[in-house]
Amino acid sequence: MNGFERTSNLDGRSRILAAALQVFAISGFEGSSLRQIAQHAGLQHQLVVYHFKTKDALWREVVSSIFEDSWREQGLSHWADKVEVLGAAEALREMLRAFALFTARRPELHRLLSFEGQADSERLDWLMETYIRPLYEFSTAAIQAAQKVGMASAGDPGRLHYAVIGVITTGIVFSKEYHRMTGLDPFSQAEVEKVVELACRVLGLPAAGERRPRLARSKVKAPRS
Repeated sequence: MNGFERTSNLDGRSRILAAALQVFAISGFEGSSLRQIAQHAGLQHQLVVYHFKTKDALWREVVSSIFEDSWREQGLSHWADKVEVLGAAEALREMLRAFALFTARRPELHRLLSFEGQADSERLDWLMETYIRPLYEFSTAAIQAAQKVGMASAGDPGRLHYAVIGVITTGIVFSKEYHRMTGLDPFSQAEVEKVVELACRVLGLPAAGERRPRLARSKVKAPRS
């Protein structure tokens, strides 16, 4: 394969992934087809099959490409180090901000995941074990660590974890409705920062710049992948 063919293949694969993300986010896995995705990408159906073989393989590649891109430099070991250096409360604040900025850049992912979380499937099992559970375990451990030193609200860490996900993602996932009803742009930097502060208040974290006395420091380890 010459250089031009390699570049064309890479471009075709990237176009397929981008189109698939859009289609899966709008129609879900069950409501989508490889032909729809090929049409959305402006490519032949055979090329989509050549690259990905099946719709399931393409769906998993779409999800993997986004998660791995977002956590390549800021994986769980990065955040475990942040907890050690900054303490759980400040690390949680930074995590929430990073998550909010990521959500604003990739709103289609959460729309796609909202379809997948509605029914049991092998895809959901794979998604949970590969990406969701490690993030959940780290987040809830960090929340518990902050609670132990009096810098986060009491309550079930899992419930708090999903509460702040809802605070951050709802306005973006339902961006059209949110904008029409509130007049606010959920993708603007200013709005993202305000939503982060709201999520921090839900967790009971100190306000930005506020320092509460620390009773002790708890260590949070990154879950094994």
